[in-house]
Amino acid sequence: MYYDEHVKKVVSKIPFEPGIYMMRDENGTIIYVGKAISLRRRVRQYFQKNNKSARIEKMASLVRDISYIVTKNEVEALVLECNYIKEHNPKFNVMLKDDKTYPYIKITIKDRYPIIYVTRTQKKDGSLYFGPYTNVGAMREVLRAIKEIFPVKRCRYNLEKKKITSPCLYYHIGRCLGPCINDISLDEYRKMIDQVALFLQGKNKQIKDILKDQIEECIEKLDFEKASILKQRLDNIDKISDKQTVANLNENSTDIFGYVLNDNVLHVQVFKIRNYKVVLNDNVEINDVDKSEIEESLSQIISRYYLDREDIPKKVYVKLDDENIELLNKFFEAKEIKLNVFCPKKGEKLNLVKMVENNIHINLEDKKNNTLDDLASLLEFSDGIDSIECYDISNLRNEYIVGCMIRFENGKLNKKMYRKFKIKSTMTQDDPKCMYEVLSRRLKHSKEWPLPDIILIDGGKTQLNAVKIAMRDTGEFTNIYGMVKNDNHRTRGLINENGVEFDLEKSKNILKFLTFLQDEVHRFTITYHRSLRDTVKLKDGKVYKNIKSKK
Repeated sequence: MYYDEHVKKVVSKIPFEPGIYMMRDENGTIIYVGKAISLRRRVRQYFQKNNKSARIEKMASLVRDISYIVTKNEVEALVLECNYIKEHNPKFNVMLKDDKTYPYIKITIKDRYPIIYVTRTQKKDGSLYFGPYTNVGAMREVLRAIKEIFPVKRCRYNLEKKKITSPCLYYHIGRCLGPCINDISLDEYRKMIDQVALFLQGKNKQIKDILKDQIEECIEKLDFEKASILKQRLDNIDKISDKQTVANLNENSTDIFGYVLNDNVLHVQVFKIRNYKVVLNDNVEINDVDKSEIEESLSQIISRYYLDREDIPKKVYVKLDDENIELLNKFFEAKEIKLNVFCPKKGEKLNLVKMVENNIHINLEDKKNNTLDDLASLLEFSDGIDSIECYDISNLRNEYIVGCMIRFENGKLNKKMYRKFKIKSTMTQDDPKCMYEVLSRRLKHSKEWPLPDIILIDGGKTQLNAVKIAMRDTGEFTNIYGMVKNDNHRTRGLINENGVEFDLEKSKNILKFLTFLQDEVHRFTITYHRSLRDTVKLKDGKVYKNIKSKK
């Protein structure tokens, strides 16, 4: 490793006292801040020939100067370290910066009629943001629960600018209260949004108290229909609360930190327990971490995690050695933060930490298998992708021409939404015309079969144009993409309705996922096609097997 002569001299003069050290690059910029019981011993380790992570190796190679501050003890050093990291934001320190890659739940609270959706960017736009959430599946489950309990506005129309003549399907099935047709007062709608925010904070008791008061008020006014609706909402929250309750635990204000080191990436999660319920978690990933750096990285994360937060628990559980536990407790005491840190050794409290670690392992597997977020990022869908429909046409010598549709929804195939179409408009092998018919018939059912986020067509520009015409003719629109094939008739990319192609050669996980959908819709279509070929229904109503077709 390159070892600057000036740095050698500086290291040789650093005292063996507790304090903090600041690594600087050739421009004098602070690139790393650390603390130590013995400054010289700690700093010297960075330049010794031993196994270090790639991150530390790179950082040490850039160091051209080192400054330090001596403190009375390690607690003072930790306090000072936090202040310097916060002020200078050194690029090699452990930061929560990776959180931006995970989704948030956003409530557009500044809108007249706020809506709720998923986003990956947190802006200073006056909206409420909850997250970030590493377990995307769990987050979407919560979002679905919210939309089932609270009938909030689903569309993104600006109701002050756009006049709606008739409400959507969600209004008719009771999943939206119809602000578009003034079927709910602004005050009542805003109260419901406030309850959603409390729900996302885990404050279910406050929501229930509010709803009980509203129910009593409705009964006094003899508005029994509205009271019944509110009672149903209250019952649904009770059901959710029962699912969230942590069994056999007496924790009502506790944060649990867990970690997993996987392929030199340190995955850290914190689960929050409030009122005996697990509230969704925060997370951070740190790349290029060596096993020997875990304790120091965790101490840095926990010490800074609560500095600017209002929601501070009474206790924190984390697997750290006794020395770091004691150090963190003294640090919070010095900062006048009423928080006690414990390292569980056995029993239920240790099981809580193991639960968080297990959740990280599950998330790692989900991340490998679930490529929808990568696909959404590729196609620039800021709100994510929940549902996809895939279409295929099958024919043999102009006989029994059929089209089929499959649906992938909420992370799995939704076989209840598979559909078959026997082509009626043509008796020739005209795929675009067949695709037009299939999509036209499907789009006419958009009220019973909600439109997906994306429609995938087995074909290129010609088939896409047919689908565009079908959408124009039916007045129903969603995002459409064609699956472009290679010479082996396997998907190699996607093309949108404007002719822009998305190359997937470097996105093997997305390619594998799309191939899975292509194979499934092809299987379903071929099965339907064969069933028609192999069955001949005569005029007398009797069914005979077509012997020739089975050969």
